[in-house]
Amino acid sequence: MPRALFRVLLYIICRARNTSACRILAIDQRNDCFTNIIALAGAYIGHQWWKYADPIGAAIVSTLIIVTWLLTVKEQVPLLIGKSASPQLINRIINVAISHDERIKHLDTVYVYHFGANFLVELHVVMDREISLCEAHDVSEHLQLKLEQLSFVERAFVHCDYQFDGDEHV
Repeated sequence: MPRALFRVLLYIICRARNTSACRILAIDQRNDCFTNIIALAGAYIGHQWWKYADPIGAAIVSTLIIVTWLLTVKEQVPLLIGKSASPQLINRIINVAISHDERIKHLDTVYVYHFGANFLVELHVVMDREISLCEAHDVSEHLQLKLEQLSFVERAFVHCDYQFDGDEHV
């Protein structure tokens, strides 16, 4: 009994925290509570009254676990494989970058994609070819730090260029 109460307490604590990892732990704790209740009830009813209750309980437990984890996989896989951010978040990144410093003339490429629960930002900025390396470094580094302060950004990379060519590899 204390173990079951501990699981319920863990479920409540994990459910209250709004992070991806805590949601998964809450689902796991909830599944453990449900499976224990269903398995014990099925075994008891199967032993006392109806012999099919135990295998039916096992089928219910298995189905519950399979469906729950399939839904979790469906939710989490796009985050793990680098799903692109919504247009609203990309526009927010663009606005931060454009308004950051007047020495940034253009944005060449902008990539914002999932990196776990948050986003990874890759930004290619175009500056005048006549500014010093020191200035270009300082502007891009400050922009990187500014982007990383956004609550949804895990990491930002800002690359400098002096021409607008649309290809980050040239």
